[in-house]
Amino acid sequence: MNTHYFLKTVLIVLLFISNLLSQTITIGTIDSEPENKFSKFEALSDYLQNKLKKNKILINVEIPKDINTAISLIKNNKLDIFIDSVYPTLVVQKAVGLSIDSKRWKKGSEGYKSVIFTNKKSKINLIEDLRGKRIAFEDEFSTSSYFIPKKVIEKRGLILSNTNKNNAVKFSFARTENNAATWVLYNKVDVAVTDDLTYESFDKSLFKVIYKSKLIPRHLVSFSKSIDFSLKEKILDILYKMHENKEGIEVLKLFSKTKKFTPLNKNDLDIIKEFK
Repeated sequence: MNTHYFLKTVLIVLLFISNLLSQTITIGTIDSEPENKFSKFEALSDYLQNKLKKNKILINVEIPKDINTAISLIKNNKLDIFIDSVYPTLVVQKAVGLSIDSKRWKKGSEGYKSVIFTNKKSKINLIEDLRGKRIAFEDEFSTSSYFIPKKVIEKRGLILSNTNKNNAVKFSFARTENNAATWVLYNKVDVAVTDDLTYESFDKSLFKVIYKSKLIPRHLVSFSKSIDFSLKEKILDILYKMHENKEGIEVLKLFSKTKKFTPLNKNDLDIIKEFK
């Protein structure tokens, strides 16, 4: 047999065996425009893969366009590490039993608070005063500007509905924070919702706050059941130490200016439990 051909064959066989021995896991988030997220997540996936090379772990990126797609991918073992905000994470967890283990300080922020505000001159001072009134949320997928305030209003015994039910809280979606504030000022709605960081940019002389939530984690890091405990612990350890080394800091900056990853604290666990 030709020596060159023999060596080439051996190399191919070894590569094939190596691939069989390697484990591939996939990391991602939900985004309606996936191309916007791929490069940011690829920087993180490359970093993780480099740190896990001794474990023969390959890291892929998958960006599902909506919650249903994310659920399908996780069910079919095609998405293993899910990083997203509280609302989509809890919806996906309910469907597939994700393990929520950590949080991401996205854009340098540990979290934010949900704020329901109204016109300074309004007689509305409490959530209970919203009966029969109109509220503007931001959009259907926002944690701080839809999911949290919606749950809070419903827990106070009020009904959110655009039908003719008596005393129901009517609602609409402003799509942007500026729209929400403008709608309140011009009485298109009685109250609106935003996060506390955005509210700080508003002219406080024009508005007043009737509700502010506890601090909500900016992003959660969750694992599918396909990831065994020891591997999950290795990955979390890598994430927790990223902000302590130069290479990790550079990757975090590329990853939407993430400050760091940290374990969940009691407040985080209370928020998750309260709004499940």
